[in-house]
Amino acid sequence: MNFFETLKSIFSRTIFRIFLSLALLTVVAATLVLHFEGVENPGEYSGLWDSVWWTLVTVFTVGYGDIRPITTGGRVIGILVMTSGVILVSLITASISSILVTKKIREEQGLESINFEDHIIICGWNNRAESIIETFFQLAKQKPPKIIMVNELPEDEINSILDRFSKNKVKFIRGDYTRNAPLERAGIKEAKTIILLPNLFQYDALVADEKTLLATLNIKSSYPKKKVIAFIMNPENEIHVKRARADEVIVSDQFVDYFVASDVLEPGMSNIVSKLLSAKSDHRLSTVVIPSRFRGKTFAEVAQFFKNQHHMVALGVLAEVESIGMGDFLSSDSSHLDAFIERKLKEAGKTLGEENKTIVNLNPEDEYIIRENEKAIVLV
Repeated sequence: MNFFETLKSIFSRTIFRIFLSLALLTVVAATLVLHFEGVENPGEYSGLWDSVWWTLVTVFTVGYGDIRPITTGGRVIGILVMTSGVILVSLITASISSILVTKKIREEQGLESINFEDHIIICGWNNRAESIIETFFQLAKQKPPKIIMVNELPEDEINSILDRFSKNKVKFIRGDYTRNAPLERAGIKEAKTIILLPNLFQYDALVADEKTLLATLNIKSSYPKKKVIAFIMNPENEIHVKRARADEVIVSDQFVDYFVASDVLEPGMSNIVSKLLSAKSDHRLSTVVIPSRFRGKTFAEVAQFFKNQHHMVALGVLAEVESIGMGDFLSSDSSHLDAFIERKLKEAGKTLGEENKTIVNLNPEDEYIIRENEKAIVLV
């Protein structure tokens, strides 16, 4: 809730009535005291402004004493103003405190809207979720991300997680992330990326993947331009999540077989890969923006630039290619015409059947020409 929304909630109907009563009391009391004091005490009550000043000072029990009534009528009005003022000020204080306390409680329970921009929404929860959040902050020390968790974890567990990341911008929304309401409270319209984790604290792997698929369909149907990264447990579900238009799909334990086999055939390979992918490693894989002056230049020139200027080894290029959404217009068979259309669209930097697609080109030829919006894959 932003400042203006907070102000709006404070000045709700009840608060408005109290302030209206205070304004009415001020006007009536100032008019009456001026009537009684204006003749016998004109030095202090020379006009309506002096009477309003005295009324407000009396209502809020400031008691400057610069203006005081001397007539019986003026003092009776003073007694009434003091009594009414104490009641009204107490009601105002209690109402505002109640609204702010309620807002704080709702925030802690994950029921209040959060106004972040360019943030990351993490939906679901498993035993890797905290490590993922921690890795975000390790990799982005210069510009830490803003993260909103959307799940239905028990309150004590959520409080423990928020305490751990109390120095970072990590917030919580309670709700079912397959529905729009919790996602809207998490500010999905302004979000940068939505990460869908298998909700293993509530469901088994099969149901968790179904929830991930349902959430992907829901998000992409309502917010097709939002980047969705889906984490699934069963490799057989990868094709279904991709058809739901997830931008990236990560399969649990997808590379375990490679690590096991490579360590036998090429001892130490798993250690090499671990160092390349570790957030704590001094040398890891990363992507960096290629300066615009290298557009139309060769990959060899780009590799030389990163090596000489930044001591980085360029391994390839990466690009996100936007789809024009024409996949449904092509026939289901593999006709020469369809293949020709698809090939021409890809040559133009377009893809079919997905909202966008990440194209990775590792170890390209030295003569490969750098295109617009491509990034370099480097070893830092």
